[in-house]
Amino acid sequence: MESPAELVAELVLALAVILIAAKIGAEIAQRFLKIPALLGELAAGIAIGPFALGGIEIGGYGPFFHIPEEIEVIGGVIHHVESVIPVAPEFFFLSQVAAVLLLFQAGLETDRPQFIKYARPATIIAMGGVIAPFALGILATLMFDFANTDSIKEFVPALFVGAAMTATSVGITARVLADVNKLHIPEGVTIMGAAVVDDVLGVLILTVVIGINDTGDVSAGSIAVIAAKAIGFWLGLTIVGTLVSRHISKALTWFKTTGAVLGLALGLAFLAAGFAELFGLAMIIGSYSIGLALSDTDLKHRIEDPMGTVNMFIVPVFFVVVGMQVDIAAIFEGALMFGIVLSIFGVVSKLVGTGIPALFVGFNRLGATRIAWGMLPRGEVALVVAGIGLSTGVIGAEIFGVVIMMTLVTTVLAPLFLVPATQKPGSGLRSEENNLSEPEADEA
Repeated sequence: MESPAELVAELVLALAVILIAAKIGAEIAQRFLKIPALLGELAAGIAIGPFALGGIEIGGYGPFFHIPEEIEVIGGVIHHVESVIPVAPEFFFLSQVAAVLLLFQAGLETDRPQFIKYARPATIIAMGGVIAPFALGILATLMFDFANTDSIKEFVPALFVGAAMTATSVGITARVLADVNKLHIPEGVTIMGAAVVDDVLGVLILTVVIGINDTGDVSAGSIAVIAAKAIGFWLGLTIVGTLVSRHISKALTWFKTTGAVLGLALGLAFLAAGFAELFGLAMIIGSYSIGLALSDTDLKHRIEDPMGTVNMFIVPVFFVVVGMQVDIAAIFEGALMFGIVLSIFGVVSKLVGTGIPALFVGFNRLGATRIAWGMLPRGEVALVVAGIGLSTGVIGAEIFGVVIMMTLVTTVLAPLFLVPATQKPGSGLRSEENNLSEPEADEA
């Protein structure tokens, strides 16, 4: 038996490898390949994971990142089986903490007044960006026999894939639009609002799917109860949080000890995430909701920079650990065609599902094209959904890898087409008489 000190030393060394790999991968991706840094972090995770370099025997030391084992008792006999989650529990915990903080920061960075102002067109576009991908995700999973309709338990994997397909990466889209100075135009404002709604709807769908998986019940009543709990908790926390946000901000900023404000804010994010879990919901709903509630307070400005510093450290751990769980061999052996088809569906469903509704809420073909490409990238929420599905045993390594493949494809394609679309001359609005206008966008 290893001593506690030896175990800690091994974990610290492994964490060092994860962080170094993350930063090297991000540097190569962003500096040389001109693609988002998170793609480099994902690739680094795949490279050092237990299914790749991390699983190679190193002398007498053994694999650096081995797949943990769990104990199962079958017929009174103890069996050692590989864990559903192929990474050490300590790193999985860190990755979940990172996911909570990532969504908390996303909530803080959301412009709530602007979000409300463009809620109508953004919601209409977001609905199309959820319905089409969700349907095609289910269809692809059924087509390749990774789920069936014989029972609700066997149908749930298709629902998980559909839920992962609905997300739009707020972070990636915001970074691309900011780089080309197009966040202020009507299309940029609407993309950001729709992306936020997309992620919220995607998380709510995930919550319903988790509830169905836990109860095995697919009745309209049970879905209504689960959806009501999810929507009620989200709206309740957001509305109540917004109403008392000034008081929360004043109370937290009263503390003068160095680091106290940030520490208390993070504690609040974890508290909200924990309560969300107690309600049977995803933790990220809680952290995002409280972040959104505090997005228009002095507290946000106090913690914005240090929060970014914290996330520079911990968020890459999330993406690397997600990558470490990808079994490339499993995809090529039994799910490569599934991955290709799902990636094609992922692109088509977002382009059609968001581009067509954009034409009906005041945008012309150029504006609709910009919005469609801006809504394409999946990212953090899709990875969170896939990670939850894998950790609960609802989906296996093959489906998990396929979702990662779809995420990578859509995330790489989006900047390649969005940037040229935003640089084309001309307004994306059909006319000044529509619901959106250039002056309104500039004021926002």
